[in-house]
Amino acid sequence: MKKIVCCISCAAIIGISVFYAGRLLQPNFTVDAFHAIESFHSMPENSFDVIACGSSHVYKGLNVNEMTERYGFSAYNYGCNWQFLNTTTLFFEDALRTQSPKVILIETFNVDKVHEDTDLNGEIYYTKGISDFKGKREYLAQCFGKNKDRYLSYYIPLLAFHENWTNVNYYSFDSGTSVEEYQASHGFSGSDHIVPTVISDPATFEQKELPDSSVRLLDKIVNICNENNIRLIFYTVPYEGEYNYSDAMAEYAAANNCTYLNLFEHMDDVGLNGDTDFMDIEHLNISGATKVADYLGEYIVSHNLLSETN
Repeated sequence: MKKIVCCISCAAIIGISVFYAGRLLQPNFTVDAFHAIESFHSMPENSFDVIACGSSHVYKGLNVNEMTERYGFSAYNYGCNWQFLNTTTLFFEDALRTQSPKVILIETFNVDKVHEDTDLNGEIYYTKGISDFKGKREYLAQCFGKNKDRYLSYYIPLLAFHENWTNVNYYSFDSGTSVEEYQASHGFSGSDHIVPTVISDPATFEQKELPDSSVRLLDKIVNICNENNIRLIFYTVPYEGEYNYSDAMAEYAAANNCTYLNLFEHMDDVGLNGDTDFMDIEHLNISGATKVADYLGEYIVSHNLLSETN
């Protein structure tokens, strides 16, 4: 009996150690992502008129509470760090499991990038915070293919992130933005930091075609929105760099009865100032995020997108 108890105890200790070692060695930014996902799912069902999905360009760059305060509709910022297009699609599908928005905003910074047949990384890992459903199973199959070792790493992150011990530092023990903070901001994570940023003329950007893998995911988003009578807006937030898919996105939106707003071309309309509205060369600060919220909120209201009929 003592041997059985010892074996069970040892197995439990090893299991707990592996679990917490994996949590310690996972990429730091995944902590915030888990809290963001938990915060969204703590919200009352069917309580938001507008939901925004996408990468850090949305969760740092769209002050949704400004939309509520200025225009009166409820909004939530359900974005997380980085996000290739299939991760954003997963978050979009997950959002509709508990909410019935009238408008969906999808930011397009990584519209050309899709995780396919690849090893585990921090972005894929933080989707563990989303519970199992058909869309998630499809997402993991696209990311991992038929490689069982990748699935094992997903559920036992120590296998994938064991080399991260060299990166362990003070921030590895940081709890990040809390669930309560995300609840109060409705998913927005802003900064007052200012970094002067130069935004290039979008007329000079080299334009490219969307990959077929991206088009298939965009089609999926459009079809789901059509089935649920949801108005769909794709948009691109300005940053210091070249965005190469604005023409392709405009053509796609026109062909699929949805909207594309390239804010590179509307800097003056939005009121964005490169000297005051960026926290770094890629992300808006609170000032910039509030201006974008004002612009998109006004667009939604002035185009009557919250009405019951299309």
